[in-house]
Amino acid sequence: MSVDQQAREILNELREKLSAGNDGSIYGDKSRALKDIDSLLSSPSTEGVKYLLLPTSNLQELSLENGWGKEFYLLANQLENLLGIS
Repeated sequence: MSVDQQAREILNELREKLSAGNDGSIYGDKSRALKDIDSLLSSPSTEGVKYLLLPTSNLQELSLENGWGKEFYLLANQLENLLGIS
C-alpha cells in the first residue's frame, strides 16, 4: 500500500469517528473539521495535515469532547510518522 493510500485510510478513519460524534462545544466545530478532512482527501497536503493535527486543533477538541482523544492521538501519530511530520 502506498504512503498516499495509507494516509487516506487514516484520514478516513478520523472522518468516520468525527461523523459519529457530537458537534462539540464552543471549541470544536464538527462541520469545519469535516470540511478540513474532505479538503485533504480531495487535495492532499502535508501542510494541511500539520494544521489539522495541531494541539488544540478543532479535530483534537472534538475527539476529546466525544471520548476518543486517545484514539486521535494514536491516529495522529501514525499519520505524522507516515508523512515525516515532526
